[in-house]
Amino acid sequence: MGAGEHPAWPEWAPEGDPRLSHVFAPGFHDWPTSAETVAVVGSGISGAQVALRLKEEGHQVHLVSRHALREHQFDSEPGWLGPRFMAGFERETDVDRRREIIVKARHKGSVSPDVRESLEEAISADQIRWHQSSVEALDCSSDDLSLHLKDGTQVQVQRVLLATGFTGRRPGGALVDQLVESASLPCAGCGYPIVDETLRWHPRVYVSGPLAELELGPASRNIAGARRAAERLVAVARSKKSHSRVNAS
Repeated sequence: MGAGEHPAWPEWAPEGDPRLSHVFAPGFHDWPTSAETVAVVGSGISGAQVALRLKEEGHQVHLVSRHALREHQFDSEPGWLGPRFMAGFERETDVDRRREIIVKARHKGSVSPDVRESLEEAISADQIRWHQSSVEALDCSSDDLSLHLKDGTQVQVQRVLLATGFTGRRPGGALVDQLVESASLPCAGCGYPIVDETLRWHPRVYVSGPLAELELGPASRNIAGARRAAERLVAVARSKKSHSRVNAS
């Protein structure tokens, strides 16, 4: 299960106004169809790509970020793909400490070098207006939306697109919530599963992706993490198959 079911809505952003959308909301389709002035909030890889797309489609774009551009090729260092970093992670037995390590290791709000180059070119050419500040309030009382930034700037736009990522809530919704309650499955303080080395959470339930990150580390959500999970699950399946053959003989 992916982590995309819980888009992060800032406190200042009221839900329900059709001029305000989260780009990861289920069924999102609120791209402007004619030239508009649009604010994109969030300058990670998603916000940057949304802003560049809008620029290419002829819109006037404002990109609002709480921090300067952060460049990283991957969402966590390559050392997390092997024993360089994972050896120490696996030696840590405290799951809450493992959560702290994962949070620290992830490059949230970063962009790849090629996206940064494209974005900086667009900003330099004044094709995208850059605002390095946080949003304090949003005024929806007039035809235009007014973003009030912490540095005192007010940005008047026709549409606001949120690229503010996801909450840290455990994925799976009611299905996983009911499973945890009915089977008394172990969870860390963050709500995520405590599993063994085979990714087993219950005698008949194994996990992968975000649900396995307290065992697989920061890379659990990407393709490398999926491969690592698959290797462990295949080993379990082969072991059970071999055991069945021994019993049958």
